[in-house]
Amino acid sequence: MRKLISMAALVLSVYVLSAQTLQDAQHEIDNENYFRAKQILGKLFNDPALSKSDVAYYLGNAYLKSDDADSALVFYKKVYSPDNKTALGHIALGRIALLAKNPAEAAVNFTRATQLTKQKNATVYYEIGDAYFRPSINNLSAAISNFESGYNLDNKNCAIMIALGDAYLENSTTDNTMGGKAMNKYEASAEVCKTNPLAHIKIGRLAVRGRIYNQAIEEFNKALEIDQKYPIVYKELAEAYYLSKQYDKVKPNYEKYVALSPGDNAAKTSLITLYFQSKEYDKALEEATKGLANDPSNYVFQRVISFSNFELKRYKEAAEASKAFWDNPTKKVKDIDYIYSARIAAQAGDTTTAMNYFKVALANDSSNCDLLGEYGKVLFQAKHFNEAIAQYSLKKEKCSKLNSVEVFYMARAYYSMGDSLMADTTFAEFITRNPTSPDGYMWRAMTNLKIGKPEDFNAYPYYVKYVEIAGVDPVKYKRNLPDAYSYIGIYAFEKLKDKEKAKENFMKSLEIDPSNGIAMEYIKQYK
Repeated sequence: MRKLISMAALVLSVYVLSAQTLQDAQHEIDNENYFRAKQILGKLFNDPALSKSDVAYYLGNAYLKSDDADSALVFYKKVYSPDNKTALGHIALGRIALLAKNPAEAAVNFTRATQLTKQKNATVYYEIGDAYFRPSINNLSAAISNFESGYNLDNKNCAIMIALGDAYLENSTTDNTMGGKAMNKYEASAEVCKTNPLAHIKIGRLAVRGRIYNQAIEEFNKALEIDQKYPIVYKELAEAYYLSKQYDKVKPNYEKYVALSPGDNAAKTSLITLYFQSKEYDKALEEATKGLANDPSNYVFQRVISFSNFELKRYKEAAEASKAFWDNPTKKVKDIDYIYSARIAAQAGDTTTAMNYFKVALANDSSNCDLLGEYGKVLFQAKHFNEAIAQYSLKKEKCSKLNSVEVFYMARAYYSMGDSLMADTTFAEFITRNPTSPDGYMWRAMTNLKIGKPEDFNAYPYYVKYVEIAGVDPVKYKRNLPDAYSYIGIYAFEKLKDKEKAKENFMKSLEIDPSNGIAMEYIKQYK
């Protein structure tokens, strides 16, 4: 089960915290400080003065909302007891049923919870609404109904007001009036609970949603005036500054967020992701490596290490980290994982693996022009020439054009397939785009060797152009220059009957490659 080792360590640890009551833990959960909540509850779980089942229930909530459903289930199962049936016990069973995608069983247990409390407990309705609403929406109308029932019983309960505002906001996609109702609830919460910063965070998020970034920043700063050590505020500020293009204020706030969340890998991954997105690959790699040392199964750290190494052209290390990521049973895969894995495998020379990843990546995003072109190159490198041509043709159809490198590889694929006419046409396009590149002329010359009769010398003008460009650096182009000079020499000897010009070119060929057979044979005729 995911993270159960770290979970067990948390439960058995003793933390020195200023807040150590069940109510404090509930408050931290409501305020989205799940890591702090788990710290408090981990200590309280072994407190004989408290109900273990109550603590277990809120531990389940904290784990569920921090994306660890396996650990949440372990604790929810500790809440219900046939010998001691409680409202929280039935709510825990209801949450288990929802996780198992059994809403009918969940509804039965939630009804029993309200019956046990004679429909007079606002917290019970809040927890039921929360179960339907977070961390994923199971039944929005049921969530709103239960939150409203809780609010009717306790209209000064800020957690219920904020939850109701969240639910209204979620419902605003189909009902335009709900956005205003959400804001009313947030503002009412800010007025009633002046020491709770969460209402200002919610108002700020709503402003971000409306792209009113200055107002959002103002609200987040109001939250900080209430509690300067509230970690999430700094994260929200960082994101608001980013969206408002105040980039110099983004990183300091993310770093503050992480500093106030020691040991919280979720906070750390946010900062590391920011480093990566800002193209600070060395920094991202350094911090992700540190994080992985403390949490070896953290797939986000593995992902960042793999991606960062790729961007730093450390392909071997990228491949090793990529393998660790895919071997990690706890990973949650994103489309970008297939894209980078395809690129990493291609750079590592593992074309079969690269092709497999490209297929999945393109199935997820068939209109990604970069991917279409990269896949074409991998197919070419794997000598799947027909498929490479088809892939480049598909990109040209979907993306209007190919870049110069893609035109070059498409031409070479035609050449390798023996389609000299299409190869010649495509190399001509490459030359038009890159008139100073010798490669296009060399490959067009080799293509024209296969077109027409040898005595037509169709390749001659392209060899001449190749020599004109490549001849200034004979060391760099020593592989192909000897044959080019030899061909020009043959043309001069056979076609022009100009033996001196022929000899001049044969000698240039031999200067670069003394063993060039063609030049040697013709030079013999001068002795």
